[in-house]
Amino acid sequence: MALKHNLVSAANEQLISSCLPEFYALVPDEEAALDLILQIQIEQRLLRCGCGYVFETAARAMYERSVKCKVCRKKIYFTVGTLYERVANVRARLGAVWLMDHGAVVTSTKLNQLFGIATSTGLSIINTIGLFIEAMRGTSFDAISEKVNCPIFTEIMIKRSRITGAYEHASAIPEEVSVADVDPNADANWSQNSDSSNGADDLGDLDREVLAQISAAPISVDTICENVQHSVGSVGASLTMLEILGHITPAPGNSFVRVIAAKNVNSRSSDTEFSPALIEFVEAAVENIKAIRQGVSRKYLQLYLGAFWCFFDRDFWREGALLLVSLDFSLSPDRNLIDYESPLMVSVVSG
Repeated sequence: MALKHNLVSAANEQLISSCLPEFYALVPDEEAALDLILQIQIEQRLLRCGCGYVFETAARAMYERSVKCKVCRKKIYFTVGTLYERVANVRARLGAVWLMDHGAVVTSTKLNQLFGIATSTGLSIINTIGLFIEAMRGTSFDAISEKVNCPIFTEIMIKRSRITGAYEHASAIPEEVSVADVDPNADANWSQNSDSSNGADDLGDLDREVLAQISAAPISVDTICENVQHSVGSVGASLTMLEILGHITPAPGNSFVRVIAAKNVNSRSSDTEFSPALIEFVEAAVENIKAIRQGVSRKYLQLYLGAFWCFFDRDFWREGALLLVSLDFSLSPDRNLIDYESPLMVSVVSG
């Protein structure tokens, strides 16, 4: 398995290396990046003024991100609503899109190496691209998207217990974890527990207390809080983790039951049949993410699955498709990554 992961990672590195010379020649600096964005918008007739004028030509001054309408003389800011709005690292963002457009999987570490930006900035770029992909999926592909329960991806969702050291705030947890960041003993423990997505060893003290309160009979959140003598916020966080790990499932009346008891009463059982295309997508996503990213967070799982969609479906995500999505101001997703959280049922387009 390790050999297979190494081959996947090496192939990705080779693809990135083959794509870079053309990008570097075409976009040597930030000004060239802005010129290319403006050129594509004009060629695709994406740039228009409120007065109705569609730009056929335009020239911008150096360092400017605006052009003047030839009819009403109004300034039009051509990056507004796009992936490149109000950011200093336009070239790095364009580079990430360029590589993904050519079928590569891009990590924050790789963006740091290629463009000299902070790893945290690279992470923000990748997740913001994911927001645009997700906005496009929700707009154009929601009807054919398939829902998948998060626990299916448990083996690639990095938990706090796997990261060396303690973090004071959740935002400090890296969403991509390198081998050097993982406790040396974690891999052995992870392998031993990998066959069970709901092993009790993955739980913290409060998680165990909360789980002990839940049985075949539905129990309300208020009752759990009273029994364990913790706040609603703390108990809610534990309930979310227990649900992700497959221990419990919601019941009517803001209550929960154990999953084992719920199998007979839920319309969806754990034996739900997936289409062959969906099975192929899930298996490929897990293998690719393990090989190249080593793991991702539950928080941004939906966005990483969207990024993998670009890699997986090259018939739809042909060269240049993601670039046009990144320039589609009609999508203009909410970019608040701090508050973003993937749903418990993630959506994928598998075929």
